[in-house]
Amino acid sequence: MSVPSNPSRLRPLATYLLSLWPLPVFFTIIQGVMWLNGNSAFLGLPYWVSDVDMLLFLLCFSAAALWTYRPLLDTGQTFGGLEAGMVKLPLRALRAFAVGGGVYGMYLLFLVLANASATGVELSGLMTTTLIVSIFFCALVLVPALGVAITLHYGIQQRLVHPQYADIEQMKQWNPLHSFTDSTTRPWLVFLITGFVPTSLLAFFAYLASMETTLEGKHFIAGQGLLLFFAGLLASLFLVWLLTRSLKLVTHQLSIGLHHLHQGHFSGRIAVLTDDDLGELARGLNTALRGLQEREELKGSLAAAAEIQHGLVPQMPRDVPGYTFAALEQSYFSVGGDYYDIICLPDGRHWVVVADVAGKGYPAALTVANLHAMLHVLAEQSVPFERAILHINRSLCRTLTHGRFVTLFMAKLQPESHSMLWLNAGHVPPLLQSARGIERLQANTPPLGVLEEIAFEVQRVEIAAGDRLFVYTDGVTETQNKQGGEMFGTARLIEWLRDSEDKKLLELPQGLFSRLHEFGGDSRDDDVTILCFEREKL
Repeated sequence: MSVPSNPSRLRPLATYLLSLWPLPVFFTIIQGVMWLNGNSAFLGLPYWVSDVDMLLFLLCFSAAALWTYRPLLDTGQTFGGLEAGMVKLPLRALRAFAVGGGVYGMYLLFLVLANASATGVELSGLMTTTLIVSIFFCALVLVPALGVAITLHYGIQQRLVHPQYADIEQMKQWNPLHSFTDSTTRPWLVFLITGFVPTSLLAFFAYLASMETTLEGKHFIAGQGLLLFFAGLLASLFLVWLLTRSLKLVTHQLSIGLHHLHQGHFSGRIAVLTDDDLGELARGLNTALRGLQEREELKGSLAAAAEIQHGLVPQMPRDVPGYTFAALEQSYFSVGGDYYDIICLPDGRHWVVVADVAGKGYPAALTVANLHAMLHVLAEQSVPFERAILHINRSLCRTLTHGRFVTLFMAKLQPESHSMLWLNAGHVPPLLQSARGIERLQANTPPLGVLEEIAFEVQRVEIAAGDRLFVYTDGVTETQNKQGGEMFGTARLIEWLRDSEDKKLLELPQGLFSRLHEFGGDSRDDDVTILCFEREKL
Protein backbone atom coordinates (compact mmCIF):
# COMPACT_ATOMS: atom_id res chain seq x y z
CA MET A 1 0.00 0.00 0.00
CA SER A 2 1.58 3.24 -1.13
CA VAL A 3 1.17 6.18 1.23
CA PRO A 4 1.71 9.80 0.12
CA SER A 5 4.63 11.49 1.76
CA ASN A 6 3.09 14.93 2.20
CA PRO A 7 3.61 15.71 5.93
CA SER A 8 0.46 17.81 6.12
CA ARG A 9 -1.56 14.79 5.05
CA LEU A 10 0.37 12.21 7.09
CA ARG A 11 -0.06 14.12 10.35
CA PRO A 12 -3.80 13.33 10.66
CA LEU A 13 -3.04 9.71 9.73
CA ALA A 14 -0.51 9.51 12.55
CA THR A 15 -3.10 11.00 14.89
CA TYR A 16 -5.59 8.33 13.83
CA LEU A 17 -3.09 5.51 14.37
CA LEU A 18 -2.19 6.83 17.82
CA SER A 19 -5.88 7.09 18.72
CA LEU A 20 -6.09 3.28 18.36
CA TRP A 21 -4.05 2.78 21.55
CA PRO A 22 -6.94 1.00 23.37
CA LEU A 23 -6.52 -1.99 21.02
CA PRO A 24 -2.97 -2.99 22.06
CA VAL A 25 -3.87 -2.26 25.70
CA PHE A 26 -6.89 -4.57 25.35
CA PHE A 27 -4.74 -7.27 23.74
CA THR A 28 -2.01 -7.00 26.41
CA ILE A 29 -4.49 -7.36 29.28
CA ILE A 30 -6.18 -10.36 27.63
CA GLN A 31 -2.78 -11.99 27.14
CA GLY A 32 -2.03 -11.36 30.83
CA VAL A 33 -5.29 -13.02 31.85
CA MET A 34 -4.41 -16.04 29.70
CA TRP A 35 -1.09 -16.39 31.50
CA LEU A 36 -2.57 -15.77 34.95
CA ASN A 37 -5.34 -18.33 34.58
CA GLY A 38 -2.77 -20.94 33.51
CA ASN A 39 -4.24 -21.75 30.12
CA SER A 40 -1.19 -20.47 28.22
CA ALA A 41 1.07 -22.71 30.32
CA PHE A 42 -1.36 -25.61 29.92
CA LEU A 43 -1.16 -25.22 26.13
CA GLY A 44 2.63 -25.18 26.35
CA LEU A 45 3.06 -21.69 24.84
CA PRO A 46 6.54 -20.20 25.47
CA TYR A 47 6.81 -16.61 26.79
CA TRP A 48 8.48 -15.27 23.67
CA VAL A 49 5.34 -16.15 21.68
CA SER A 50 3.56 -13.23 23.43
CA ASP A 51 6.04 -10.78 21.91
CA VAL A 52 5.55 -12.27 18.45
CA ASP A 53 1.78 -12.19 18.94
CA MET A 54 1.89 -8.50 19.91
CA LEU A 55 4.03 -7.63 16.87
CA LEU A 56 1.69 -9.47 14.52
CA PHE A 57 -1.31 -7.88 16.26
CA LEU A 58 0.12 -4.39 15.66
CA LEU A 59 0.96 -5.16 12.03
CA CYS A 60 -2.46 -6.68 11.33
CA PHE A 61 -4.52 -3.89 12.83
CA SER A 62 -2.23 -1.13 11.55
CA ALA A 63 -2.93 -2.48 8.07
CA ALA A 64 -6.66 -2.45 8.87
CA ALA A 65 -6.37 1.15 10.08
CA LEU A 66 -4.51 2.22 6.91
CA TRP A 67 -7.15 0.57 4.74
CA THR A 68 -9.85 2.38 6.72
CA TYR A 69 -8.11 5.72 6.31
CA ARG A 70 -7.02 5.29 2.68
CA PRO A 71 -9.90 7.30 1.04
CA LEU A 72 -8.83 10.37 3.00
CA LEU A 73 -5.30 10.05 1.66
CA ASP A 74 -6.59 9.77 -1.91
CA THR A 75 -8.64 12.99 -1.85
CA GLY A 76 -5.79 15.34 -2.77
CA GLN A 77 -6.12 17.34 0.43
CA THR A 78 -6.61 16.41 4.05
CA PHE A 79 -10.27 15.52 4.63
CA GLY A 80 -11.16 17.06 1.28
CA GLY A 81 -13.22 14.11 0.03
CA LEU A 82 -15.76 13.88 2.80
CA GLU A 83 -18.33 12.23 0.56
CA ALA A 84 -16.04 9.24 -0.06
CA GLY A 85 -14.08 9.49 3.16
CA MET A 86 -15.41 10.86 6.43
CA VAL A 87 -19.03 9.84 5.86
CA LYS A 88 -18.16 6.22 5.11
CA LEU A 89 -15.25 6.00 7.55
CA PRO A 90 -17.17 4.07 10.28
CA LEU A 91 -18.40 1.48 7.75
CA ARG A 92 -14.87 1.02 6.39
CA ALA A 93 -13.60 0.67 9.96
CA LEU A 94 -16.16 -2.07 10.64
CA ARG A 95 -15.11 -3.99 7.54
CA ALA A 96 -11.39 -3.46 8.02
CA PHE A 97 -11.26 -4.41 11.70
CA ALA A 98 -13.60 -7.37 11.15
CA VAL A 99 -11.27 -8.68 8.43
CA GLY A 100 -8.23 -7.93 10.57
CA GLY A 101 -9.83 -9.64 13.57
CA GLY A 102 -10.77 -12.67 11.48
CA VAL A 103 -7.26 -13.03 10.08
CA TYR A 104 -5.67 -12.61 13.49
CA GLY A 105 -8.17 -14.98 15.11
CA MET A 106 -7.35 -17.65 12.54
CA TYR A 107 -3.64 -17.14 13.25
CA LEU A 108 -4.12 -17.51 17.02
CA LEU A 109 -6.28 -20.58 16.65
CA PHE A 110 -3.76 -22.21 14.32
CA LEU A 111 -0.89 -21.26 16.65
CA VAL A 112 -2.56 -22.70 19.75
CA LEU A 113 -3.74 -25.92 18.11
CA ALA A 114 -0.41 -26.48 16.37
CA ASN A 115 1.56 -25.88 19.55
CA ALA A 116 -0.77 -28.17 21.53
CA SER A 117 -0.30 -30.89 18.94
CA ALA A 118 3.47 -30.43 18.95
CA THR A 119 3.72 -30.61 22.73
CA GLY A 120 1.32 -33.52 23.05
CA VAL A 121 -1.44 -31.58 24.85
CA GLU A 122 -4.80 -33.22 24.27
CA LEU A 123 -7.82 -30.89 23.91
CA SER A 124 -11.29 -32.31 24.13
CA GLY A 125 -14.06 -31.16 21.83
CA LEU A 126 -15.57 -29.04 24.61
CA MET A 127 -12.21 -27.39 25.36
CA THR A 128 -11.65 -26.69 21.67
CA THR A 129 -15.14 -25.18 21.41
CA THR A 130 -14.51 -22.75 24.28
CA LEU A 131 -11.14 -21.83 22.77
CA ILE A 132 -12.67 -21.08 19.36
CA VAL A 133 -15.61 -19.10 20.83
CA SER A 134 -13.42 -16.96 23.12
CA ILE A 135 -10.84 -16.20 20.39
CA PHE A 136 -13.37 -15.23 17.74
CA PHE A 137 -15.64 -13.32 20.13
CA CYS A 138 -12.69 -11.10 21.01
CA ALA A 139 -11.36 -10.92 17.44
CA LEU A 140 -14.61 -10.60 15.49
CA VAL A 141 -16.84 -8.73 17.97
CA LEU A 142 -14.97 -6.81 20.65
CA VAL A 143 -11.98 -5.60 18.58
CA PRO A 144 -14.12 -4.37 15.60
CA ALA A 145 -16.52 -2.68 18.06
CA LEU A 146 -13.59 -0.85 19.65
CA GLY A 147 -12.19 0.04 16.23
CA VAL A 148 -15.49 1.52 15.06
CA ALA A 149 -16.00 3.46 18.32
CA ILE A 150 -12.46 4.87 18.12
CA THR A 151 -12.97 5.80 14.46
CA LEU A 152 -16.28 7.54 15.20
CA HIS A 153 -14.66 9.53 17.99
CA TYR A 154 -11.69 10.39 15.78
CA GLY A 155 -14.04 11.62 13.01
CA ILE A 156 -15.87 13.81 15.52
CA GLN A 157 -12.60 15.34 16.69
CA GLN A 158 -11.43 16.04 13.14
CA ARG A 159 -14.72 17.67 12.13
CA LEU A 160 -14.50 19.78 15.25
CA VAL A 161 -10.99 21.10 14.58
CA HIS A 162 -11.72 21.87 10.92
CA PRO A 163 -14.26 24.76 10.90
CA GLN A 164 -14.79 24.43 7.14
CA TYR A 165 -16.71 21.26 7.88
CA ALA A 166 -19.13 22.95 10.29
CA ASP A 167 -22.18 22.16 8.17
CA ILE A 168 -21.42 19.39 5.70
CA GLU A 169 -24.20 18.63 3.24
CA GLN A 170 -22.60 15.32 2.21
CA MET A 171 -23.27 13.98 5.70
CA LYS A 172 -26.94 13.70 4.76
CA GLN A 173 -26.13 10.65 2.64
CA TRP A 174 -27.45 7.25 3.66
CA ASN A 175 -24.99 5.27 5.73
CA PRO A 176 -25.47 1.55 6.49
CA LEU A 177 -24.32 2.21 10.06
CA HIS A 178 -27.03 4.81 10.75
CA SER A 179 -29.34 2.25 12.32
CA PHE A 180 -26.54 1.26 14.72
CA THR A 181 -24.93 4.62 15.44
CA ASP A 182 -27.88 6.87 16.27
CA SER A 183 -28.08 8.03 19.87
CA THR A 184 -31.07 5.84 20.78
CA THR A 185 -29.66 2.57 19.39
CA ARG A 186 -26.06 3.04 20.50
CA PRO A 187 -26.59 2.17 24.22
CA TRP A 188 -28.45 -1.01 23.28
CA LEU A 189 -25.64 -1.95 20.91
CA VAL A 190 -23.08 -1.52 23.71
CA PHE A 191 -25.28 -3.63 25.99
CA LEU A 192 -25.56 -6.34 23.34
CA ILE A 193 -21.79 -6.50 22.68
CA THR A 194 -20.48 -6.16 26.21
CA GLY A 195 -23.40 -7.41 28.29
CA PHE A 196 -25.88 -9.80 26.77
CA VAL A 197 -23.54 -11.78 24.48
CA PRO A 198 -20.68 -12.25 27.03
CA THR A 199 -23.15 -13.22 29.74
CA SER A 200 -24.80 -15.72 27.43
CA LEU A 201 -21.39 -17.12 26.49
CA LEU A 202 -20.42 -17.42 30.16
CA ALA A 203 -23.61 -19.41 30.76
CA PHE A 204 -22.72 -21.54 27.75
CA PHE A 205 -19.20 -22.07 29.12
CA ALA A 206 -20.65 -23.09 32.50
CA TYR A 207 -22.80 -25.66 30.72
CA LEU A 208 -19.77 -26.96 28.81
CA ALA A 209 -17.76 -27.18 32.06
CA SER A 210 -20.53 -29.28 33.59
CA MET A 211 -20.32 -31.61 30.59
CA GLU A 212 -16.52 -31.91 30.72
CA THR A 213 -15.32 -35.14 32.38
CA THR A 214 -11.70 -34.27 33.21
CA LEU A 215 -10.51 -31.87 35.89
CA GLU A 216 -7.97 -30.26 33.53
CA GLY A 217 -10.76 -29.68 31.01
CA LYS A 218 -13.02 -28.05 33.63
CA HIS A 219 -10.14 -25.82 34.72
CA PHE A 220 -9.37 -24.86 31.11
CA ILE A 221 -13.02 -23.98 30.34
CA ALA A 222 -13.24 -21.95 33.57
CA GLY A 223 -10.08 -20.10 32.56
CA GLN A 224 -11.57 -19.25 29.18
CA GLY A 225 -14.70 -18.03 30.96
CA LEU A 226 -12.53 -15.81 33.15
CA LEU A 227 -10.85 -14.44 30.01
CA LEU A 228 -14.24 -13.80 28.45
CA PHE A 229 -15.38 -11.95 31.58
CA PHE A 230 -12.35 -9.63 31.62
CA ALA A 231 -12.55 -9.07 27.85
CA GLY A 232 -16.21 -7.98 28.07
CA LEU A 233 -15.56 -5.82 31.12
CA LEU A 234 -12.55 -4.10 29.56
CA ALA A 235 -14.28 -3.57 26.22
CA SER A 236 -17.35 -2.10 27.94
CA LEU A 237 -15.14 0.36 29.88
CA PHE A 238 -13.42 1.51 26.69
CA LEU A 239 -16.69 1.76 24.72
CA VAL A 240 -18.52 3.73 27.42
CA TRP A 241 -15.52 6.04 27.81
CA LEU A 242 -15.34 6.69 24.04
CA LEU A 243 -19.09 7.18 23.63
CA THR A 244 -19.24 9.51 26.62
CA ARG A 245 -16.44 11.67 25.23
CA SER A 246 -18.07 11.72 21.79
CA LEU A 247 -21.49 12.65 23.17
CA LYS A 248 -19.90 15.36 25.29
CA LEU A 249 -18.36 16.96 22.19
CA VAL A 250 -21.64 16.73 20.26
CA THR A 251 -23.85 18.07 23.06
CA HIS A 252 -21.37 20.89 23.67
CA GLN A 253 -21.84 22.01 20.06
CA LEU A 254 -25.62 21.84 20.47
CA SER A 255 -25.38 23.99 23.61
CA ILE A 256 -23.29 26.50 21.64
CA GLY A 257 -26.04 26.62 19.00
CA LEU A 258 -28.71 27.23 21.64
CA HIS A 259 -26.52 29.95 23.13
CA HIS A 260 -26.30 31.59 19.68
CA LEU A 261 -30.11 31.55 19.49
CA HIS A 262 -30.47 32.93 23.01
CA GLN A 263 -27.97 35.74 22.41
CA GLY A 264 -29.32 36.60 18.96
CA HIS A 265 -25.96 35.72 17.37
CA PHE A 266 -27.58 34.40 14.21
CA SER A 267 -24.41 34.49 12.10
CA GLY A 268 -22.88 31.77 14.30
CA ARG A 269 -22.79 28.14 13.21
CA ILE A 270 -22.04 24.90 14.99
CA ALA A 271 -20.07 21.90 13.77
CA VAL A 272 -22.13 18.97 12.51
CA LEU A 273 -20.02 16.25 14.10
CA THR A 274 -22.03 13.11 13.37
CA ASP A 275 -24.27 11.79 10.63
CA ASP A 276 -26.89 10.37 12.99
CA ASP A 277 -29.96 11.91 14.63
CA LEU A 278 -27.78 14.27 16.69
CA GLY A 279 -26.15 15.41 13.46
CA GLU A 280 -29.60 16.12 12.02
CA LEU A 281 -30.39 18.15 15.13
CA ALA A 282 -27.18 20.16 14.72
CA ARG A 283 -27.97 20.71 11.04
CA GLY A 284 -31.46 21.83 12.01
CA LEU A 285 -29.97 24.36 14.44
CA ASN A 286 -27.72 25.69 11.67
CA THR A 287 -30.73 25.94 9.37
CA ALA A 288 -32.63 27.87 12.03
CA LEU A 289 -29.66 30.20 12.60
CA ARG A 290 -29.30 30.73 8.85
CA GLY A 291 -33.00 31.49 8.47
CA LEU A 292 -32.96 33.93 11.38
CA GLN A 293 -29.87 35.61 9.97
CA GLU A 294 -31.60 36.01 6.60
CA ARG A 295 -34.68 37.37 8.38
CA GLU A 296 -32.55 39.92 10.24
CA GLU A 297 -30.89 40.95 6.98
CA LEU A 298 -34.31 41.17 5.35
CA LYS A 299 -35.57 43.30 8.24
CA GLY A 300 -32.66 45.66 7.64
CA SER A 301 -33.46 45.77 3.94
CA LEU A 302 -37.13 46.34 4.67
CA ALA A 303 -36.27 49.15 7.05
CA ALA A 304 -34.14 50.80 4.35
CA ALA A 305 -36.89 50.26 1.76
CA ALA A 306 -39.48 51.69 4.15
CA GLU A 307 -37.29 54.73 4.68
CA ILE A 308 -36.95 55.19 0.92
CA GLN A 309 -40.69 54.78 0.39
CA HIS A 310 -41.36 57.19 3.23
CA GLY A 311 -39.27 59.72 1.29
CA LEU A 312 -41.77 59.43 -1.58
CA VAL A 313 -44.61 60.66 0.61
CA PRO A 314 -45.39 64.22 -0.56
CA GLN A 315 -45.70 67.28 1.59
CA MET A 316 -49.18 68.73 1.63
CA PRO A 317 -49.18 71.92 -0.51
CA ARG A 318 -49.95 75.08 1.41
CA ASP A 319 -49.69 77.57 -1.46
CA VAL A 320 -52.87 76.66 -3.34
CA PRO A 321 -55.18 79.62 -2.77
CA GLY A 322 -58.54 78.57 -1.36
CA TYR A 323 -57.70 74.85 -0.97
CA THR A 324 -56.66 72.64 1.95
CA PHE A 325 -55.13 69.16 1.66
CA ALA A 326 -54.76 66.27 4.12
CA ALA A 327 -53.55 62.68 3.79
CA LEU A 328 -52.63 59.50 5.68
CA GLU A 329 -50.94 56.27 4.63
CA GLN A 330 -50.53 53.09 6.73
CA SER A 331 -48.79 50.12 5.10
CA TYR A 332 -49.61 46.60 6.29
CA PHE A 333 -45.94 45.59 5.87
CA SER A 334 -42.85 47.77 6.18
CA VAL A 335 -43.39 48.73 2.56
CA GLY A 336 -46.67 48.71 0.69
CA GLY A 337 -48.41 49.00 -2.63
CA ASP A 338 -50.54 52.09 -1.92
CA TYR A 339 -49.43 55.37 -3.41
CA TYR A 340 -50.66 58.93 -3.24
CA ASP A 341 -49.18 62.14 -4.53
CA ILE A 342 -49.93 65.78 -5.18
CA ILE A 343 -47.76 67.05 -8.03
CA CYS A 344 -47.49 70.72 -8.82
CA LEU A 345 -47.37 71.39 -12.57
CA PRO A 346 -45.35 74.22 -14.14
CA ASP A 347 -48.59 76.15 -14.89
CA GLY A 348 -49.65 76.13 -11.22
CA ARG A 349 -52.20 73.33 -11.53
CA HIS A 350 -51.92 70.05 -9.59
CA TRP A 351 -52.17 66.36 -10.29
CA VAL A 352 -53.92 64.55 -7.44
CA VAL A 353 -53.09 60.82 -7.59
CA VAL A 354 -54.10 57.79 -5.51
CA ALA A 355 -53.10 54.30 -6.74
CA ASP A 356 -53.23 50.76 -5.41
CA VAL A 357 -50.82 48.16 -6.78
CA ALA A 358 -52.09 44.57 -6.70
CA GLY A 359 -50.12 42.68 -4.05
CA LYS A 360 -48.05 43.71 -1.05
CA GLY A 361 -44.45 43.98 0.04
CA TYR A 362 -41.38 44.44 -2.15
CA PRO A 363 -42.94 43.82 -5.62
CA ALA A 364 -45.73 46.29 -4.99
CA ALA A 365 -43.30 48.85 -3.51
CA LEU A 366 -41.07 48.64 -6.62
CA THR A 367 -44.10 49.35 -8.83
CA VAL A 368 -44.98 52.31 -6.59
CA ALA A 369 -41.46 53.71 -7.02
CA ASN A 370 -41.71 53.25 -10.80
CA LEU A 371 -45.11 54.96 -10.91
CA HIS A 372 -43.83 57.85 -8.79
CA ALA A 373 -40.86 58.38 -11.12
CA MET A 374 -42.97 58.30 -14.29
CA LEU A 375 -45.55 60.75 -12.94
CA HIS A 376 -42.96 63.29 -11.84
CA VAL A 377 -41.03 63.10 -15.12
CA LEU A 378 -44.22 63.56 -17.13
CA ALA A 379 -45.28 66.46 -14.93
CA GLU A 380 -41.92 68.21 -15.36
CA GLN A 381 -42.31 67.88 -19.14
CA SER A 382 -45.86 69.33 -19.00
CA VAL A 383 -47.27 66.26 -20.78
CA PRO A 384 -51.03 66.67 -21.17
CA PHE A 385 -53.22 64.86 -18.67
CA GLU A 386 -54.67 62.29 -21.12
CA ARG A 387 -51.35 61.49 -22.79
CA ALA A 388 -49.64 61.00 -19.42
CA ILE A 389 -52.14 58.27 -18.51
CA LEU A 390 -51.63 56.54 -21.88
CA HIS A 391 -47.84 56.57 -21.42
CA ILE A 392 -48.05 55.18 -17.88
CA ASN A 393 -50.43 52.40 -18.94
CA ARG A 394 -48.19 51.27 -21.82
CA SER A 395 -45.15 51.26 -19.56
CA LEU A 396 -46.92 49.22 -16.88
CA CYS A 397 -48.15 46.71 -19.48
CA ARG A 398 -44.52 46.06 -20.41
CA THR A 399 -43.19 45.80 -16.84
CA LEU A 400 -45.94 44.16 -14.78
CA THR A 401 -46.02 40.34 -14.81
CA HIS A 402 -48.03 37.44 -13.37
CA GLY A 403 -51.37 39.18 -13.74
CA ARG A 404 -50.42 42.23 -11.67
CA PHE A 405 -52.16 45.54 -12.28
CA VAL A 406 -52.60 49.02 -10.81
CA THR A 407 -55.87 50.74 -9.95
CA LEU A 408 -55.57 54.52 -10.11
CA PHE A 409 -57.59 57.64 -9.54
CA MET A 410 -56.01 60.73 -11.04
CA ALA A 411 -57.35 64.24 -11.10
CA LYS A 412 -56.09 67.54 -12.45
CA LEU A 413 -57.09 70.28 -10.04
CA GLN A 414 -57.46 73.67 -11.71
CA PRO A 415 -57.72 76.23 -8.90
CA GLU A 416 -58.13 79.21 -11.24
CA SER A 417 -61.42 77.84 -12.62
CA HIS A 418 -62.34 75.79 -9.53
CA SER A 419 -62.74 72.70 -11.66
CA MET A 420 -61.22 69.25 -11.82
CA LEU A 421 -60.54 66.82 -14.65
CA TRP A 422 -60.53 63.22 -13.45
CA LEU A 423 -60.45 59.61 -14.49
CA ASN A 424 -60.85 56.41 -12.53
CA ALA A 425 -58.94 53.33 -13.79
CA GLY A 426 -60.54 50.50 -11.84
CA HIS A 427 -60.09 52.25 -8.48
CA VAL A 428 -62.62 52.27 -5.63
CA PRO A 429 -64.89 55.28 -6.22
CA PRO A 430 -63.73 58.49 -4.52
CA LEU A 431 -66.43 60.48 -2.75
CA LEU A 432 -67.23 64.09 -3.69
CA GLN A 433 -69.06 65.70 -0.79
CA SER A 434 -71.02 68.84 -1.73
CA ALA A 435 -74.23 70.67 -0.95
CA ARG A 436 -75.99 68.22 -3.28
CA GLY A 437 -74.88 65.26 -1.15
CA ILE A 438 -72.17 62.67 -1.63
CA GLU A 439 -71.36 61.64 -5.21
CA ARG A 440 -69.34 58.53 -6.09
CA LEU A 441 -66.83 59.02 -8.92
CA GLN A 442 -67.18 55.57 -10.43
CA ALA A 443 -64.45 53.78 -12.39
CA ASN A 444 -64.80 54.44 -16.10
CA THR A 445 -61.81 52.45 -17.46
CA PRO A 446 -60.06 49.17 -16.56
CA PRO A 447 -57.01 49.12 -14.26
CA LEU A 448 -53.62 50.08 -15.67
CA GLY A 449 -51.18 47.43 -16.89
CA VAL A 450 -53.85 45.08 -18.27
CA LEU A 451 -54.53 46.26 -21.83
CA GLU A 452 -51.92 48.28 -23.70
CA GLU A 453 -54.30 49.95 -26.18
CA ILE A 454 -57.23 51.44 -24.31
CA ALA A 455 -59.15 54.72 -24.42
CA PHE A 456 -59.35 56.64 -21.16
CA GLU A 457 -62.47 58.67 -20.45
CA VAL A 458 -61.63 61.99 -18.77
CA GLN A 459 -64.48 63.78 -17.01
CA ARG A 460 -64.84 67.26 -15.59
CA VAL A 461 -66.48 68.40 -12.41
CA GLU A 462 -66.90 71.84 -10.88
CA ILE A 463 -65.66 72.43 -7.34
CA ALA A 464 -67.98 74.68 -5.35
CA ALA A 465 -67.06 76.41 -2.11
CA GLY A 466 -67.13 73.94 0.77
CA ASP A 467 -66.89 70.89 -1.50
CA ARG A 468 -64.66 68.03 -0.35
CA LEU A 469 -63.06 65.24 -2.35
CA PHE A 470 -62.31 62.10 -0.39
CA VAL A 471 -60.04 59.56 -2.17
CA TYR A 472 -59.05 56.26 -0.52
CA THR A 473 -57.89 52.71 -1.26
CA ASP A 474 -59.80 49.47 -0.77
CA GLY A 475 -58.02 48.88 2.54
CA VAL A 476 -60.59 51.27 4.02
CA THR A 477 -63.80 49.63 2.85
CA GLU A 478 -62.45 46.06 3.07
CA THR A 479 -61.40 46.32 6.73
CA GLN A 480 -63.14 43.44 8.52
CA ASN A 481 -64.73 43.58 11.92
CA LYS A 482 -63.17 41.87 14.94
CA GLN A 483 -65.14 38.71 14.26
CA GLY A 484 -63.87 38.63 10.67
CA GLY A 485 -67.27 38.18 9.06
CA GLU A 486 -68.21 41.70 7.90
CA MET A 487 -66.42 44.49 6.03
CA PHE A 488 -66.53 48.18 6.86
CA GLY A 489 -68.00 48.88 3.42
CA THR A 490 -68.89 52.00 1.46
CA ALA A 491 -72.17 52.57 3.28
CA ARG A 492 -70.44 52.98 6.66
CA LEU A 493 -67.82 55.22 5.04
CA ILE A 494 -70.52 57.52 3.59
CA GLU A 495 -72.34 57.57 6.92
CA TRP A 496 -69.10 58.47 8.71
CA LEU A 497 -68.43 61.28 6.19
CA ARG A 498 -71.86 62.75 6.80
CA ASP A 499 -71.33 62.59 10.55
CA SER A 500 -67.95 64.30 10.09
CA GLU A 501 -69.22 67.14 7.91
CA ASP A 502 -68.59 69.73 10.63
CA LYS A 503 -65.05 68.49 11.37
CA LYS A 504 -62.01 70.21 9.96
CA LEU A 505 -60.52 68.56 6.89
CA LEU A 506 -57.16 68.00 8.62
CA GLU A 507 -58.92 65.82 11.21
CA LEU A 508 -60.57 63.48 8.70
CA PRO A 509 -57.74 61.03 7.75
CA GLN A 510 -56.72 60.24 11.31
CA GLY A 511 -60.35 60.26 12.44
CA LEU A 512 -61.30 57.65 9.82
CA PHE A 513 -58.27 55.50 10.66
CA SER A 514 -59.31 55.54 14.33
CA ARG A 515 -62.83 54.52 13.30
CA LEU A 516 -61.41 51.62 11.27
CA HIS A 517 -59.36 50.47 14.24
CA GLU A 518 -62.44 50.66 16.46
CA PHE A 519 -64.35 48.57 13.93
CA GLY A 520 -61.73 45.93 13.14
CA GLY A 521 -59.17 46.07 15.95
CA ASP A 522 -55.88 44.55 14.83
CA SER A 523 -57.47 42.46 12.08
CA ARG A 524 -56.40 44.82 9.28
CA ASP A 525 -54.59 42.93 6.49
CA ASP A 526 -54.20 45.58 3.79
CA ASP A 527 -52.63 48.97 3.22
CA VAL A 528 -54.78 51.99 4.02
CA THR A 529 -54.39 55.31 2.18
CA ILE A 530 -56.57 58.39 2.50
CA LEU A 531 -56.18 61.65 0.54
CA CYS A 532 -58.65 64.50 0.65
CA PHE A 533 -58.89 68.16 -0.23
CA GLU A 534 -61.46 70.89 0.35
CA ARG A 535 -62.31 74.18 -1.30
CA GLU A 536 -62.61 76.66 1.48
CA LYS A 537 -66.03 78.15 2.16
CA LEU A 538 -66.63 81.72 1.12
